[in-house]
Amino acid sequence: MMENKSWEFTEYDGRRIVFALGGLYVAAAIGWRFMSIAENVLLNQSLTISTLIGVPGFVLLYGGYRLPRTEVRPVFFQTIAKWCLGSIGVMLGVLLFIALAADITSVVVNTLILTALASVAGLGMGFHDARAKTRALNAEERRQEAERYGQELRRYESIVETVNEGILAVDENSHFTLVNEAYAEMVGYDQEELLGSHISHVIENETKTVIDEIQRDLTTDDTEAKTYEAVLETASGKRIEAEATVAGLPDKEGAEHDHVGVVRDVTERNERERQLEQQNKRLDSFASMVAHELRNPLMIGQMYCRELPADANPIAVDYIVEAFDRIEDIIDVMLVITQGYEAVLESSPVELADVAHDAWIKADAPDATLEVRVDDTIQADETYVQHLFRNLFENAVEHDGNDVTITVGELPVGFYVADNGVGIPADDRETIFETGYTTASSHGGMGLGLAFVKELTNVYGWKCTVTESNTGGARFEFTNIETHNVVE
Repeated sequence: MMENKSWEFTEYDGRRIVFALGGLYVAAAIGWRFMSIAENVLLNQSLTISTLIGVPGFVLLYGGYRLPRTEVRPVFFQTIAKWCLGSIGVMLGVLLFIALAADITSVVVNTLILTALASVAGLGMGFHDARAKTRALNAEERRQEAERYGQELRRYESIVETVNEGILAVDENSHFTLVNEAYAEMVGYDQEELLGSHISHVIENETKTVIDEIQRDLTTDDTEAKTYEAVLETASGKRIEAEATVAGLPDKEGAEHDHVGVVRDVTERNERERQLEQQNKRLDSFASMVAHELRNPLMIGQMYCRELPADANPIAVDYIVEAFDRIEDIIDVMLVITQGYEAVLESSPVELADVAHDAWIKADAPDATLEVRVDDTIQADETYVQHLFRNLFENAVEHDGNDVTITVGELPVGFYVADNGVGIPADDRETIFETGYTTASSHGGMGLGLAFVKELTNVYGWKCTVTESNTGGARFEFTNIETHNVVE
């Protein structure tokens, strides 16, 4: 039966039409029964006619009720309604032809009975038609979904094959199920050789325990990605240090423990790190050796300075003494930077106000102003705390001018050193503590002062932060310090 394209119903209209037809015929059957009683129609004849009209009505009502519970999609409910209406239309056409060709008795009764039966026939044919269309639509959607999946699969395969890092997938028994060309080239095998083989085939014996570790971790958490390190042995016997990020694949039937990994060759990176570590150790060792070796000639120089005759050039002697003192300070700074905690083994009560004044004297800034507003005692090495203050004082004078005002103040769990200078930009407040960082290299700055300050706070477990002072300058805050008030 051809479907009239001009009949356009919504999915709800289709079901409502079926219900309406069923209700119409049930109502007609009931109405006929009452009318036949009034006209004294024989009982058997009345019941037969009512049954022939009412039963199709109940069939239509039940069919409309059951439609949402069938495999037919709601979009095709209109198809069923069109078949029902079309069948009624065809039957009415047949009745009209018969009426023109011959006499028909009981036109209303015949019309109700035949159209009711025709509507049930239309319901059946419409249901089969709608079910066929539903299956065809399902098949088309599955085809399109398979096509989309195939396109996505080809897309992901292209991605896997074009990335520079090795990608692999292994099943629950640690056998390769997928390897890209980059991974195959990394280990020196063909892709076909690797597929189906055990992952231990390319892992050096000493690091094969990583396989058990991966399986154990993924059993605990199948979705979390973790990073592992192992040594791979290539087809030519070459050793490669590799780093792999591994995660479990989504569960699917027959492959509950599959996992995928991204593998990187980190041999060169690890070698650079080892070389850098060895270089740092050699530099630390060299700096410590130089610092210790300078101690003896420094002490001799300082001792003989004190033995100079009274009529010696006092200005020259002061310069020499100051130079020796500066060398001693640099040695202390180098030891803290290179040795850390080992250089600061002794602690004693240190009065911050006294040490700050002593450091100010050595800073030699007669045009600058120091304000001390702290009256606490801490446990530390007095020499190194004095170096800390002196480095901060000299740093302020160097950057803010000889007339700068510096304040040493008290905090609830520590102290601060602030100035009224130009301050330190927020982006530079971490960089200034790096060893070698200096803005005064043209004046002999080596970038050790603030590096020493940071290292000393780390050694003692203090917290050092840089903020802006109340006057817009720099403010160094030292907290997490156990302090005690000085008893007069």
